[in-house]
Amino acid sequence: MLEHQQEVTNIVKGINKLNEVVHWEYFRAELESLLGYDKRDTSKGGRPPFDPVLMFKVLVLQRYHGLSDDETEFQIKDRFSFMQFLGLQAGDNVPDAKTIWDFKQLLEVDGRNGSRKLFEHFGKMLNEQGVIAREGTIVDASFVDAPRQRNSREENEMIKQGERPRSFDEHEPKGRQKDSDARWTKKHDETHFGYKNHAKVDAKTKLVIQYASTPANLHDSQVFKELIDEKDEAVFADSAYLSEDSREHLLKNNCQDFITLKATRGHPLSEVDKATNKLRNRIRVRCEHVFGRMTQLAMDRLRCIGSIRANQHIALSNLVYNMDRYVLLCK
Repeated sequence: MLEHQQEVTNIVKGINKLNEVVHWEYFRAELESLLGYDKRDTSKGGRPPFDPVLMFKVLVLQRYHGLSDDETEFQIKDRFSFMQFLGLQAGDNVPDAKTIWDFKQLLEVDGRNGSRKLFEHFGKMLNEQGVIAREGTIVDASFVDAPRQRNSREENEMIKQGERPRSFDEHEPKGRQKDSDARWTKKHDETHFGYKNHAKVDAKTKLVIQYASTPANLHDSQVFKELIDEKDEAVFADSAYLSEDSREHLLKNNCQDFITLKATRGHPLSEVDKATNKLRNRIRVRCEHVFGRMTQLAMDRLRCIGSIRANQHIALSNLVYNMDRYVLLCK
């Protein structure tokens, strides 16, 4: 048994590669501040909470493998490699599903936006190490699908108007499964229900520098100004972002415009324009690699409902993706 465990844990694969490059203690002070552990009164006794860095690593593990809370608890107990990642030994206490859920709730309660702050904290470390090149940025968005709803037309109409139908809460088990924040949209004859992850990606390293989380029906261009600032030297984006408003914003921030050109009625693209788009898209397509990796890690699907939990999912997805990418960059 011991020999088998040693054989498994001596092989560094998958998520355990993160332990080689990510300094988890870097997050401790931020976590304790977010959770209020630095002000906790221990004189009253009671069972102490799990170590916040351990719980944070549990969330990273969960997002990396696309696991539910119950499945996360089981897999940690079942797999030597998962215990190795968390620094646990056989017989150690393992956070149960309820504890994992409570920890995620605690990160976001009272508008703390803890997951976003952890993403930004890791981004600060990447900046301090000079990892982010800042030679050009790419802006794009990807759908994050929520569990689909089966509502009546009247209920859907109320949701579109920003109201929650009373029928959802008259029957509590039904209401707990209803997402009033997600929205329907259609793109390329494909229907989506959920949210969008709008990402600003460093063109050279393919790291997510900044992001915005919105309902799925919000047009990509609506968050362009939120993502682009004076730190960006050049911006690549697809033709959905092309507008006079976007170009004025780039000009205001002294940023080079490499948005893909598009034809308009009576004004088709010239051969020069097509050649220009081809050059721009060679760089812009690198953002698709980012979303492709997130899809491999099942980050494009939600196991929860509501905008608060969706925002947390998107924040942790971007954070864990950056950690995964950082492993490759360190090589």
